[in-house]
Amino acid sequence: MSSIKIINSIKLDSKGVRVKDANGKYILLHKRQGDMDGACAVYSLAMAMLCIGVITNEDLQVYANPDRRTCKGKFLSHFLEEQGLVRRGYSFISMAREIRESSFNLDAIRKNPKEDDDIINAIADFIDKESPVIISTDFKEGAHALLAVGYEITDDSDKITKILCLDPGEEAPKYSCWNCIIDVSHKNEKSEYPYVCITRTQAYRVTLGDILMIKKAE
Repeated sequence: MSSIKIINSIKLDSKGVRVKDANGKYILLHKRQGDMDGACAVYSLAMAMLCIGVITNEDLQVYANPDRRTCKGKFLSHFLEEQGLVRRGYSFISMAREIRESSFNLDAIRKNPKEDDDIINAIADFIDKESPVIISTDFKEGAHALLAVGYEITDDSDKITKILCLDPGEEAPKYSCWNCIIDVSHKNEKSEYPYVCITRTQAYRVTLGDILMIKKAE
């Protein structure tokens, strides 16, 4: 038998995967590349901020004009206007530093464990604390950022078998809280890319990289 853990802020109903935004209104969570202009890490950051209820859906609209006189406006302008398109990928080191240095009431914790098991366990630990996790994956053709919102675990051995994610490069999920699975149940020790990333449109081998947890500052 297997069990699934999903962060509590997410709600799945007939309208899709939704969370309460900063106004207490239930809105669709998934943001797909093309909905806003920007790189996958910025989309994942936007979904993480929706999950923890610090921004509204209106804040993310294409023609929204952030009020740079406010802390939130400065933050959104930096990430959605100045840093929206990052051709070579967004460094999690830079993103974490910029989040912590902003005057918007957010904190970022970046981890880069050397061992795969430590990365997987760190992702699960954050999810157990009801925190979505921005994760990076590398594959033969490049790299990609996703938002981890849950995991699957076997009841008999407590082994984490799958990381459940929202992929900004894929369509919004209709009948689950995720649209992407990273299968970590079997590790190919002979491959540079030991795990399999599975979406509706493709399956490809990946390795896990940096992870970034976003939370309200204490």
